[in-house]
Amino acid sequence: MEGSRLIKPVVAFLIVFVVCLLFYRSSIATGVTGKKWLLNFQSNSESRKLFQVLRSASMEDRTVILTILDETLASPGSVLDLFLESFRIGQKTQKFLNHIVVVALDNQAYQYCISIHPHCFQLTSVTSKLAKRKGSTSPDHHTLKIMRLDLFLEVVKLGYNFVFTEADVMWLRNPFEHFDSVKTVTLACGSNPQGGTPMIDKGLFFMKADEISFEFLKILRFERVLFPNYLDNSICVMVTHKLKGYSVKHLDITYFGGFCEPSKNMSKVYTMQSTCCDNVKSKVHDLRLVLDDWINFTAQVSTNASMGTSPFTWRAPKKCVG
Repeated sequence: MEGSRLIKPVVAFLIVFVVCLLFYRSSIATGVTGKKWLLNFQSNSESRKLFQVLRSASMEDRTVILTILDETLASPGSVLDLFLESFRIGQKTQKFLNHIVVVALDNQAYQYCISIHPHCFQLTSVTSKLAKRKGSTSPDHHTLKIMRLDLFLEVVKLGYNFVFTEADVMWLRNPFEHFDSVKTVTLACGSNPQGGTPMIDKGLFFMKADEISFEFLKILRFERVLFPNYLDNSICVMVTHKLKGYSVKHLDITYFGGFCEPSKNMSKVYTMQSTCCDNVKSKVHDLRLVLDDWINFTAQVSTNASMGTSPFTWRAPKKCVG
């Protein structure tokens, strides 16, 4: 008798879940970029502000570059400074500076951002919910994952394609040359040096605003309710599981390096991330080495064309654990 009373609420919840899931799937047919979606999203001041920032930073094809950070990465001489500098010194990357939207998780990061960059947005609705871990370079991992996915969903609902890049990814060449404008998602995935998760993110991916991406992000919203630990997976794992490859392009990681798996040949590398590094000061130190090495490499290439195929290597990581 007692067992039947426990089963009934579970069955009722599953029925509601299935009905809601079917509703969301059927709603895709209305299109993600229609006015109905736009008006619903702009129902509060934060939403309107995001829309204004996206519109101001957008490329002609409605694409923006997103990065998310907090105060630990946004101050004079910080990771944010190095991130923006990489666009200035990279090959064919300068034109993207005006299309970067920096999403700040706290007021200090936002205030610093607006002092150095034209397109900044503060997620005021989640600031109070972010529980920072002592000594960490980011807010609570699970909370941050939820906030990111919610942000991605709202950007797609507005009909904007986006490139998400971690702030510690240095843009040395134009990665758009490798993106597939037809596929819903283009991303680089690496192997996990510590085992466990089969694929780790390389800190950069492109997502097209279409019905597939909208449905994918909506389903992840359900997944986190039923299976909270599912969000512990990387974007690479979730995309591979849910999209099954038919709308996904995987990038050659030879071109997208990190301190865990450095791309040793500078003539091929497009981005470099400070992976395997939890200490902010160590990140700044080693990313500075990356940019200085890149400056020296490009200067030598300009005077000696044969250097373009030379296996010129990085000094980093030094302070980070490689």
